[in-house]
Amino acid sequence: MSEETPRCLPSVNSAFQPILSLAHQTPVGHEALLRSSLDGKPCSPLDAFRHARLAGRTGEFERECVRCHTGHFVRFADDKSILFINAQPEVLTHPIHGLGLVADILACGISPARVAIEILETPQPRNGVLADAVAQLRLHGFLIALDDFGAGETNLSRVWDLQPDVVKLDRELIRQAATSHLKARSLLRLVGLLHEIGTLVAVEGVETEAEALLCLDCDADFAQGYYFGRPLALADKSDLQVYSAGFPLPPLQSGNRIKPIADLAGLQPYRQAFEDVTHAFKPGRNFPECAMRFLGLPLSLRMFLLDESGAQIGAPVESKSHPMRRQARFPMLTRKADANWSKRPYFRNAASHPGATVVSEPYVTSGSMNLCVTLAVCVETEEARYVICGDVLFEELGRY
Repeated sequence: MSEETPRCLPSVNSAFQPILSLAHQTPVGHEALLRSSLDGKPCSPLDAFRHARLAGRTGEFERECVRCHTGHFVRFADDKSILFINAQPEVLTHPIHGLGLVADILACGISPARVAIEILETPQPRNGVLADAVAQLRLHGFLIALDDFGAGETNLSRVWDLQPDVVKLDRELIRQAATSHLKARSLLRLVGLLHEIGTLVAVEGVETEAEALLCLDCDADFAQGYYFGRPLALADKSDLQVYSAGFPLPPLQSGNRIKPIADLAGLQPYRQAFEDVTHAFKPGRNFPECAMRFLGLPLSLRMFLLDESGAQIGAPVESKSHPMRRQARFPMLTRKADANWSKRPYFRNAASHPGATVVSEPYVTSGSMNLCVTLAVCVETEEARYVICGDVLFEELGRY
């Protein structure tokens, strides 16, 4: 049975939630959030837009929301705060409502430079159409933000295509990252990747102090969530000023949840044993016997030897007793003689810093599918240069 077409659209009102600059310890702006009701009863934004869609009036309803949000913001905000305002791709690309939405914002008297159009996570229109609409918004001077990265349609391809000023990470990412050191490190790398692409990063859904501190550790630019403040409907200008003065901002130096791999306390016995092996190493001596000093530790997986070109010399010396050592899923990819590891970061880093023990970031070994870190050192002898390597299981080592 089809749903009945609604006779009227929900009412529209605004609430504003702060978006914090972590480095500056102050709000950079506010996201406008819809508060609506239908027949005198509150309804969620999803239900409100469902009613509008059933009535065939999505664009009209979106523009009414934008006018309401922008009007409230202009009346109550200072002259520097950024308004983050949600917009659906289907409206931005509509030949009438897309242009109308821009005109509605400009008619409220706010500078486009103070408005970030936050593109919602919905299926992207056909190739190029949304990118063209975003290009037109940029010509007007608007900022561009992508919502809910890491969920649904807002993926890396969309970031590449639209080159937003801000990417907002889906709230589920910070929630999961706060429960696992491995996931926290992944979040750190994700933020770094987005920075490398050329966008600022905001973390949504921050609800606890641990999550706020993790935002600091991950070098996120902005944070938003109930920990800092719930959405607030404004009655006058003082509301926003008072609201913006009372955030529980953690000190910048408090964020230390993600330690550099080389500084993990649990790794230090492995570094010491590895360095004992490298100090005892002499070409032509029994490498497997020498490696036992390292492989006797509970999380050691293997040791192997590379020449100065990255080619493996002989078979690796494996730990046979490790209870978590997985069977090779791709036996042909195990560390065996004649494999070349010259493109691995641990080889390049060690070769660039002879005599210094380097530690890789965690990665999955292609043969055994264990998550490990590799210790490596370049040693120079009279005959040649060698890179000695040792793998340590990270799945246990990297727990909080």
